[in-house]
Amino acid sequence: MSRLLSDRANHHALKCVLSALEKGSPINVTLTSAPLSFGVSKVPYLLDDRVSIFCPNEMAKFVWNASIPHSELAILEWERTKFSSAIAALYTKRKFSPAVLGVLQEAEKVILPSIRGNSGIAEIVMWSAMIPAFCKNGLLEAEQREGITELNNWFGEFAVRHAKNISAAYSLLGVQEEADFLRVRPKFALTNPSDKPFYVTTPIYYVNAAPHIGHVYSTLIADSLARYHRLKGEEVFFMTGTDEHGQKVAQAAEAKNMTPYDFTTEVSNSFKECFAAFGMKWEHFIRTTDEEHIQVVQEMWRTLEAKGDIYLGKYEGWYCVSDEAFLTPQNITDGVDKNGNPCKVSLESGHPVTWMVEENYKFKLSKFQEPLLQWLRANRDCIVPEFRRQEVIKFVEGGLLDLSVSRRVDQCSWGIPVPGNEKHVIYVWLDALSNYFTSSRLKDGKVVDFEQLRRWPADLHVIGKDILKFHAVYWPAFLMSAGLPLPRKIVAHGWWTKDGKKISKSLNNAFDPLEKGHEFGLDALKYFLLRDSTFADDGDYNDPNMVARLNGELADTLGNLLLRCVSKKVNPAAVWPAPNSLTERDQAIIDAVRELPGVVDHYFLLPDMQKALIAIFDVLRELNLYATENAPWKLVKDDPVRLDTVLFVMMESLRVCITLLSPVLVDTVPKMLALLGVPPQLHSGIESFKFGAVAAGTPIGETQPEILFAKADLKKYTSSA
Repeated sequence: MSRLLSDRANHHALKCVLSALEKGSPINVTLTSAPLSFGVSKVPYLLDDRVSIFCPNEMAKFVWNASIPHSELAILEWERTKFSSAIAALYTKRKFSPAVLGVLQEAEKVILPSIRGNSGIAEIVMWSAMIPAFCKNGLLEAEQREGITELNNWFGEFAVRHAKNISAAYSLLGVQEEADFLRVRPKFALTNPSDKPFYVTTPIYYVNAAPHIGHVYSTLIADSLARYHRLKGEEVFFMTGTDEHGQKVAQAAEAKNMTPYDFTTEVSNSFKECFAAFGMKWEHFIRTTDEEHIQVVQEMWRTLEAKGDIYLGKYEGWYCVSDEAFLTPQNITDGVDKNGNPCKVSLESGHPVTWMVEENYKFKLSKFQEPLLQWLRANRDCIVPEFRRQEVIKFVEGGLLDLSVSRRVDQCSWGIPVPGNEKHVIYVWLDALSNYFTSSRLKDGKVVDFEQLRRWPADLHVIGKDILKFHAVYWPAFLMSAGLPLPRKIVAHGWWTKDGKKISKSLNNAFDPLEKGHEFGLDALKYFLLRDSTFADDGDYNDPNMVARLNGELADTLGNLLLRCVSKKVNPAAVWPAPNSLTERDQAIIDAVRELPGVVDHYFLLPDMQKALIAIFDVLRELNLYATENAPWKLVKDDPVRLDTVLFVMMESLRVCITLLSPVLVDTVPKMLALLGVPPQLHSGIESFKFGAVAAGTPIGETQPEILFAKADLKKYTSSA
């Protein structure tokens, strides 16, 4: 399919996509919500040059493009009508009823015998229709599957038989995990704190420019994840730093009449200052000019050389100074330089390239093609998002060439000397990537055995999508050669645009993220960056959207709810009340709050920061509705017994939500917990996630409530935009 768009994972859309993949017949498709002029919305909608179709089954039949047996047509009609209507209670409200069980039993006894294993359209449609029920973390509980074991077994068998096409379909639909197909909030069990230190890294940032929104975003992701694991009570090692070697750095230093070290020190400090101003808390900030790092890089070189995986050769081809990258002819195209003169440029970055013939050392990357493919295929979660893993697999399947890993000193002197040959320096990627291993071995400023500190392998490398190849191909290959464990997960996020346009000097639309943080509040900006972006797509910053999140969610949904709980008009005793008898509505709120830590935990571990925040604010919105329904400001006069229960449910639910927001709202959460009077021992640890943890009679904070999230004037920013 040359074009496939979807605003969210859709199990009905899967029917069409899987059918096309099964038939091996690409078509030009747009898959989105139907236009409102057709009187429907949120319905899969298929367009191609010949036809417009709305019904998901009709889409699949069209894509199948063949005579379909009458028996299969009858099954499709059964699924469209009887199955869909009977299963609706489960799919939309998570209600398992006799009607749901009945239609599943009918599917097992009547439909399954006629479709099992035939790989026809009916089997594809039925399997796609049942994903929300039977997928991992799906809507059917274990005991509910017991009476339909054959159907459950067939669902798993189909997934094995069609694994390649299913994986491709998930990538096309932007599916990271099968629970994405659910239309109700999935349930996940809260995991226990890990004994292994949680080791998270950012890229080390190249010192050719001041920190920008991309650097802040990468570091914010890692910082928030580190804080979440600390919140659970785990030992955490979070590292960031700067990449300081290479020809480009030497040229930039020379242009400023500075030594390379002084130049890199100045820029490196600007990164530290920026991240510190945002409240980032790292355990180690590495510089590739650190003596400890030089020691580890040279040790890594000797290990790879001893394995026979580094040899002295000759490079003849294209080289991009701006990207510090050797490029194949397939990665080169025609372009222009900064003066408008025709030249060859990198296909990926657009930067000019030069032809180079140079003696250098090479790493036998080609040797690791099959081991890399085995690792990538066997570990579905090794790269997030999933479609990035598929991209890397395709890249490796296309063949790997041996990799230049040194430069001659007379061409580039600013680097780590190659052990045993001082005519060469170690090329930037072997130097830079090894920083993750260096940091895992540091104790009291000294390099120790990595097993002693138990940090390695890294639990998570946070990177931008532009450097995925280096981290998902080169770095694992280096580690394989060295006999070291591979990173557990790599998350590759997108870039940031401004007002829908690429941020560039020519458009003069670059902005200082720290200035925006001071304008709207640092916590508010951090919340916006994580809430308004997915790792699958580029994020877009604009002031109106920033104001909308600040005013609508932080100030109104969260801030106002807090003030309702601590207001003397509602809580004149200024204590945590003891609940009385619970209504069904009370219990529904409590159940949602009890499930929330497992959901948030799952998404922080995945990681998917946006979905974690969405889950928390879904509950906060429900709490605001609950407050409106019960009107505690009236109960304080009319029914103080009922008030105690309502206020307790509101305060405890809010406390759990606030606690789960603490990895992002770093400055504001302590103030909110203080206003609620939450005891210090319940500010962290998984015990703080439990509903009912605060004892009745606990006094709320004595300080006067302050405006935690100052609203901004939306009209001001809308008019300026």
